[in-house]
Amino acid sequence: MLQSIRLVLLVGLGILVTIGTAWAQPSGPQAWWPIQPRPLPLVHPLFSDDMVLQRDIKAPMWGWSVPGDAITVSIDVEKSDGRQIGTAIAGADGKWMTKLVPQRAGGPHTLTVECVPAESGRPKQTMTLRNVLFGDVWLCTGQSNMNWPVRLSTNGEEEAKQANNPEIRSFTVSHFPSLLPEKLPPPAKWEPCTPEFARNFSGVGYFFAREIQKTQKVPVGIIHSSAGATAAESWVSPESLRKVMPYDFNERLDEREQLLSSFGSDFEFFRAMEQWTAAVDPDSATKKYVSDLDLKTDDWLDITVPKPWEETGIESLKDFDGFVWFRHTFEVPSAWLGKDLVFDLSIINDVDVVWLNGTLIGSKQMPGIRSYAVDAKLIKPGKNLLVAAILNQKGPGGFCSGPSNMAIKVAKSPSSERIKLAGTWKAKLVTTITNLKQPVPAPALSHYKMISAQYNGMIAPLLPYGIKGALWYQGEANGPFWMQYRRLLPTLISDWRARFEVGDFPFLIVSLANLNALQTQPVEPGWAEIRESQWRTARTVPNTGLAMTIDIGDPKDIHPRNKQEAGRRLSLVARNLVYGEKDVIYSGPEFSEMQVELPKGDKIRLYFKHVHGGLMIKPGDEKLTGFIIAGADKQWVWADAVIEGDTIVVSSPDVPLPKYVRYGWAWNPKVNLFNKEGLPAITFRTDE
Repeated sequence: MLQSIRLVLLVGLGILVTIGTAWAQPSGPQAWWPIQPRPLPLVHPLFSDDMVLQRDIKAPMWGWSVPGDAITVSIDVEKSDGRQIGTAIAGADGKWMTKLVPQRAGGPHTLTVECVPAESGRPKQTMTLRNVLFGDVWLCTGQSNMNWPVRLSTNGEEEAKQANNPEIRSFTVSHFPSLLPEKLPPPAKWEPCTPEFARNFSGVGYFFAREIQKTQKVPVGIIHSSAGATAAESWVSPESLRKVMPYDFNERLDEREQLLSSFGSDFEFFRAMEQWTAAVDPDSATKKYVSDLDLKTDDWLDITVPKPWEETGIESLKDFDGFVWFRHTFEVPSAWLGKDLVFDLSIINDVDVVWLNGTLIGSKQMPGIRSYAVDAKLIKPGKNLLVAAILNQKGPGGFCSGPSNMAIKVAKSPSSERIKLAGTWKAKLVTTITNLKQPVPAPALSHYKMISAQYNGMIAPLLPYGIKGALWYQGEANGPFWMQYRRLLPTLISDWRARFEVGDFPFLIVSLANLNALQTQPVEPGWAEIRESQWRTARTVPNTGLAMTIDIGDPKDIHPRNKQEAGRRLSLVARNLVYGEKDVIYSGPEFSEMQVELPKGDKIRLYFKHVHGGLMIKPGDEKLTGFIIAGADKQWVWADAVIEGDTIVVSSPDVPLPKYVRYGWAWNPKVNLFNKEGLPAITFRTDE
């Protein structure tokens, strides 16, 4: 049994760490920790310019406003055939949701979202979403092989240069493991398929979308949400794991709940950060350091920013590790008023909390570059006040980069105009790190191996966006637990199907590719069983499919580069299973039954589905390989295998009464059975 995961709250930085064996987490803050508080927007960020909405269904659309506000969604109001396609009223929690009138594939369209306040006195809000397509949306998810980008695939840079298809769009969810279900995904936007963007699309997702768009003649949207090294249980909701697999993950689910209870149920991280600064320095709250433009700062230091505070020549900061306040005032050009801005604050070591005119605009708990987006509503005519609380644990402290990296610019503007923030600021020392009595609050985030973490941070924020189906490339992390995976993968599928609310949507699985040295023994440890569990899921769970990649792996690399063929084979499955092209051959030979040849009983005949044009040996090979045989004692030996029509006969002089057969039972098996369409046979065993 896995060693229990323990929570260690480090006093000083309040860093969340879990320690164990197979599920150990690294110490220290993680790069994906939140950097900016984000108010719930009028329209969920999945709904933006360039998006693809699922055609032919009542596609959900949602956001947040003031309770009682009336929301309408209209399409192409600027055209003669413009019309209303959705309405909603914001509920008690401010959330509104509508189901749009089903639309046929096509576009581009313009959607207009209008919010009419329930009470007079507040202005009406209008949001326009342009270049919107209706088509098929596919969720692309799993581990690093789904995450692998186009640019790093075979001939990737050339593929990216040719990727110019306005009918394909992608929305990429950054890695964000969370202890609680998130309402918003990490900041992202829909990106059109141009060389600039497509080079970073999921390789498997893009090459699949390219085939589907070409053959089905409909727009295709990819929602790409994957993360390397993640186990399947991290992608399933805790409720489903408790209900369906109560004896598998209870201990880890209990540990997660203990972790939650130790931090309370609120988890409003950014509010907690403000409360923390007030607790560490009560004067800051009383005297309104972060909002009072007229604060008397005669007793504050004049300090050069940016520069590590140890190098400023100020004696009290020479060897100082601890908490320091910074204040600075600035003005923006009148032409910038009403525009969203970006504040580049150089590199900050280590923890920062930053306010603009009294409103928290960002916080991060690890050393690194700070660049905070600021809503236009926070910018005032005349003087504006920028305040930062910085905690340094050791080494250089404060703003630690060059002057050119401290500036304000207009967001999403091609202009190079910037307002310099470098110069003389005001600073005030509060306390050393050794005298810090209040640990820094930890955000409600987890490590990538924490159970349900990816579901909470990377799937829950997408629910219930209308999708056509899902592509799943995962299994490496669950390899040793293949028997459990037989139940876990179907649990994940049923969990997602219930939560996306589009019925039993198609779920297409990539069978793991070959890896490591070529097989030398009849049976070798590795991924044979996890591939079997994937095949078993495709056989037993309705509306699922399997794409074999056993022949296109890289023995020396867990990330095979040929994502084109992986995407193409998935598209073949989709074309047959989802799009009704029954003449499309989508699978290699699939074992169906066996028969001991009588009267001698010294041979076994194997029968297959998906033979199509006939069974064949890989071109260039002289005889079938990869088959092994055993009697009742299960002492496996290599088998002689011969194609006879649509069957294969296996035997061995060392096994006079064979009972069992296996094919491809290794990390990198010696397999060469295909059908005439060039698709590899599914690895199998008859003694399952």
